[in-house]
This record gives sequence, structure tokens and C-alpha cells, in this order.
Amino acid sequence: MAEEERGRSKEELDQEWGELVEEHRLAMPGVQVLFGFLLILPFQNRFQDLTTDQEYVYFSALLCAVVATVLLITPTATHRIRWRQQDKEALLLLATRSAIAATVFMAASITASVYLITDYLFGEPATAIVAAIVAALFAGFWYVLPLARRLRDSR
Repeated sequence: MAEEERGRSKEELDQEWGELVEEHRLAMPGVQVLFGFLLILPFQNRFQDLTTDQEYVYFSALLCAVVATVLLITPTATHRIRWRQQDKEALLLLATRSAIAATVFMAASITASVYLITDYLFGEPATAIVAAIVAALFAGFWYVLPLARRLRDSR
């Protein structure tokens, strides 16, 4: 098989795929809830009160949620289309990359949503402070800590 030629057994690849599916089961509901919230927001009475800048932030949050959703579902669609093609190694690589990219867009969407709500409720400077803290939390916990550990482990 193609996967076994690359050094990993079918069982190892199946286990990695199972782990990835479980990770997606955790991430998907979060992005779905956020996307649902963002979809209904324009139909609320007070949406017309948003400034032009707030509308741009809202739209960027919505688009980031869309991209995160696309990226999280990509492995499923690819898996179905490539079913029984003996190419799980490539599928895992695609799925891993799309999952990491999805977290970037999820973080951006959540940060933009927090920015929008904070700006609507409190204005500046609270908006900048809160959004910066949220962005820093995502960057620190989702990227810096795992990458630092990976770097440390590779030494």
C-alpha cells in the first residue's frame, strides 16, 4: 500500500485519522454556534445602529467563520471523494493543514465578534484592550505554547 511505503502502517494512519476526527468534533460545534449567531445578527432591530466600521468588523467575523467551516469540513469531503484510494497519508496531511488554518480563522472570527460587541457596548479604549487580550490568548494558548513545546522536543 502507498501509506505503508512511506513508513506508517495502516493501523497508525487509522489511529491518526480517528484522533483528527475527534478533534474536529470538538471544534465544529464552536464554529457552528458562532456562525449561527453571526447569521442572525443582521436581522436584529439594533443592527442598523452599527457604524460603518462595526459593519466591516461584523462582515470580517462572518467571512472568517465561513472559511473556518469550509476548512473544518474539507477533510470529510475529501475523504468521501478519495474513499478507498489508498492515500490516507496525503489525506491526513491535508486534514492537519486545514485544521490548523481553520483555528486561525476561528480565532479571527471570535476576536472580531468580541471586538464588535465590546465596541458596541463600551467603545474605545475598552474595545482595543479586550480585543488585544482575546487575540493574545488565542495566539498564546493555540500557537505559541504548542510551537514552543514542539521546538523544545525537537532539540
